[in-house]
Amino acid sequence: MMNQGTQKANLVVVRRLCEEWPKLTRGDFHELLAADCVYINVPWSGHPRIGPDQAYDALSRYRSGWRVELHIVHLVAEGDVVLAERLECFQKPGDTTVHDLYVMGAFEMKDGKIAKWRDYFDSRHVDPFLD
Repeated sequence: MMNQGTQKANLVVVRRLCEEWPKLTRGDFHELLAADCVYINVPWSGHPRIGPDQAYDALSRYRSGWRVELHIVHLVAEGDVVLAERLECFQKPGDTTVHDLYVMGAFEMKDGKIAKWRDYFDSRHVDPFLD
């Protein structure tokens, strides 16, 4: 059975990623993700990202073209698994339209880092504003 201190530490790692990913540096991704972490955006599961650099590269493209606001809705841990429901709000600079995207993330932790990360969301909510 996992001790509560480890579960709390796992929650801190996932919370930081989920609340701050648009601001995190490549170095921050290396602090939070295991070297062989597998990151899968499930709606586009044919493109798994392996390691912190590939995960950073996949997400960093939203930094320049979007204002991104993040809100955690629910965050729970059970053993080495952390589940995080979040609301991600995307807005293009100069545009008043905000695109809300609910995302459910499943994180498997190993040695205090994210070893597996899967995000689930309805891609129909993303397609209209990514075009």
